[in-house]
Amino acid sequence: DGSLSDVSVQVLNLKSDAELGYSAELNDGETKVPATFAKTLASKFGAVKSNAVLKLTDVRYEADQAFVNAFEFVENVDAEFVKDADVHAAKKAKTEGGAAPTAVSPTSGRRTQPISSLNPYMGAWCVKAKLASKGNVRTFRNAKGEGKVMTVELVDEAGTAIQATVWKDAIDKYDEMLTVGKVYYVAKGSLRPANKQYSSCNNDYEMSLDGRCEIEPCLDPVDVSKMARAYELVKIDQLAGKIGTRGSVDVLAVVQSVGELGAVRRKSDNEEIQRRDVVLADDTGKSVTLTLWNALAVEQGAQLAAMSNPVVAVRGLRVTDYNGVSLSTVARSEMFVEPSSADIADRVAALRAAYDPDATFVAAGAGLANARGGAGGGSNAAQRTTLMDMQPELLPPSTAPAVVGLVNATACLIKADQPMYYAACPEEGNNKKVVEENGKWYCEATQKTYDTCRRRYILRMKIQDQSGAGWVNVFHEQACEMLGMDAEALHAIRDADPAKYERAVKRAQFGDWHLKLKAKTEEYQGESRRRLTVLQCAKPDYAAEAKHLLGLIQAIRA
Repeated sequence: DGSLSDVSVQVLNLKSDAELGYSAELNDGETKVPATFAKTLASKFGAVKSNAVLKLTDVRYEADQAFVNAFEFVENVDAEFVKDADVHAAKKAKTEGGAAPTAVSPTSGRRTQPISSLNPYMGAWCVKAKLASKGNVRTFRNAKGEGKVMTVELVDEAGTAIQATVWKDAIDKYDEMLTVGKVYYVAKGSLRPANKQYSSCNNDYEMSLDGRCEIEPCLDPVDVSKMARAYELVKIDQLAGKIGTRGSVDVLAVVQSVGELGAVRRKSDNEEIQRRDVVLADDTGKSVTLTLWNALAVEQGAQLAAMSNPVVAVRGLRVTDYNGVSLSTVARSEMFVEPSSADIADRVAALRAAYDPDATFVAAGAGLANARGGAGGGSNAAQRTTLMDMQPELLPPSTAPAVVGLVNATACLIKADQPMYYAACPEEGNNKKVVEENGKWYCEATQKTYDTCRRRYILRMKIQDQSGAGWVNVFHEQACEMLGMDAEALHAIRDADPAKYERAVKRAQFGDWHLKLKAKTEEYQGESRRRLTVLQCAKPDYAAEAKHLLGLIQAIRA
């Protein structure tokens, strides 16, 4: 028996009772116990679902049962993730000796544990890690007002890295103290599953650090050279299999050629950005183009241009399907010229010995560009993506340019009671709304009155792919295709037979489509939200889809 605080648990079998309040089963990754929540917490369960992760800030244990007096909501996770995570988290929380290994600082007395042992179901934890990278502070606005956020990367003595999102209060307290390359104790943050689309660390989890976290410099003698993220190298002939997956890749290769330094202007703020292309090759006989940006293009790009076929190790690269397969640096990418770290020394020597500058290398993307572009008639200019990737958890600012992507998705819900269409001006080329007045139709844009109007679709539907779901806006031309009739025909059915109208709308549900979508962040009443719009639609071309998949398989096996 006793009381604890700041314990993160997963909620299973959440139930509600009018008299007893909420009850559930709590899972910390090793043990499950029944729990009863104080009735005063009823108003906090609006966002909480079964399988959610909660941080218990006031909990008492009696006779193998927990009584929760206060908690903080961390996030909802789906059941499938939890089934995997139960086993995975329990394994990570234990070692051969039973508990996660810990070390005690001789100066501060802090008890620390390795980053590899962290999981969202733990209670109090503390790690000793080097600040490997520190992003810029970004501002955003939502319903709670203006906020700040910053992303950092931490690495411990075992070479395990984890990404941390630092929020406003923690930024105000610790930003000036945090210096890349120095070692810190980090404690009292929360842990959550990593969004690998936006992480350069191949870690299942990431930290979230708010004003309650603790960060202090480590004054103990530390061998900082050991605090380097372990490489997870990918051969060039395997890069095609990484397209469309989350996370980043590390590459070890020989520089074949270095392009001239150039510049492009970013559309969002018209800022000029430096860029340079280099061609890499390895012992698979394949080559790939890597685009360096900003300081990497200027400083290390110039260094590479002055050398003859140097070996480079590059961390945190993004794989794209430009020209079949290509690589690009991101803000957290790192390049090491003629790397000497012990963990890859043998591979560097083997690559150097195997490289023949007179040999012929085949581009890794050869034959893939055509296999990718156009299932269902989509545009080659847009890349294949997923609904989850177009709706990131941390939304870009509303000033950021729109993102266009190709998605194969199913129309899973169309609400028949929504305004499906509007009355438009009958003049060709004028789609402005008209208002009915005494049996006539008045257009404010033209200041004219018409005998008739045209109905044009403007509706919302929910679509879903393998990554998740999202609501999209659909306009007239695309809606005609997806509903199988124009708005005039649907309007006639609606007036004549409402039941038949509902059946006509429901028939359009569960159809499969190849969609070209535009995603843009918008602000509404001070809150940022993602707006998805269908630009083009077509029925999937299954022959083209099969060709695309075969191209990816052949690239992996080549």
